[in-house]
Amino acid sequence: MQRRLGLILSLTFIMILSLDPQQVLATMSSTNYQISWDSVGVGGSDTASSATYRLRDSLNFLAGDASSTSYQLSTGYRAGVYDRVADFSVVSQLRSSAVAALSATSTTVTVTSTAGFSVGDYIVVVANEGEAQIAEMGQITLISSPIITVDAFNGAGPSIDGSNDLVYRLSGSALNLGTMTAAAVSTTIIGWEVTADVAQGYSVYVMEDQDLRNADLIAISDVSDGTVSVGVGEYGAKSSDLTLASSTFDSVDTALTSSLQQVASRDNNSFSTRDFLTLKVAPSTTQATGSYTQTLSLIYVGDY
Repeated sequence: MQRRLGLILSLTFIMILSLDPQQVLATMSSTNYQISWDSVGVGGSDTASSATYRLRDSLNFLAGDASSTSYQLSTGYRAGVYDRVADFSVVSQLRSSAVAALSATSTTVTVTSTAGFSVGDYIVVVANEGEAQIAEMGQITLISSPIITVDAFNGAGPSIDGSNDLVYRLSGSALNLGTMTAAAVSTTIIGWEVTADVAQGYSVYVMEDQDLRNADLIAISDVSDGTVSVGVGEYGAKSSDLTLASSTFDSVDTALTSSLQQVASRDNNSFSTRDFLTLKVAPSTTQATGSYTQTLSLIYVGDY
């Protein structure tokens, strides 16, 4: 008899901005021009703005520095103030949105139905869903049924043959793998997008609050051999970022722990950079039935 298990994962999203009070740098711009700074002899005010620009002034040519343990002030003609910008958004695979994918190009995917999808939605195209699946994430820019066009996929574009290939909408903060069996590896995806005006880049980390377990505290074991395999009874994840320096999520299925683990990183300024984490669960034939739960926290940290 098949043993059936349900899994619900809730997510917590955290963004940490670490600022260096000793640095004073800047850029101000609109859609069609940029003014880094200016200086006026008398009059005026320190800041001026409209709906399309913001300008910081130096009111005189006196120069000097003042500082304490918590701030540094440079007066007079200055280099400007760097308004650091960071945006971190996280979306999860919505299982009920699944439609079959029939073909794909570098920026399009042909599906059996576009119902439920809208311009601006994030989607993930999953090829050969299951133990060895390959996925690509993008944001919808155009829908002309049955073709969905995205701005770009995070990789080279999906390679699908129309067999066990699916498209899901990425939305919300809860993951539900539905009913799992020991005959297959169940998967789901957490995606994120980062815009970080940070010259040194950023990292994204993941951590769990507890092992994946049921109400009787019976857990599904963490993967230990680098691959979540059918029927073994193990749980792990793999990142779409293949260049990680401080974890193995880029190369093998890796156990989630209560410590911070790197799942994405960049070493320079980033605009709408996307990555995702594929969670994999393979119950054993003797796994106790019931709902298995945990909370995962994804944390952005700018490398200031």
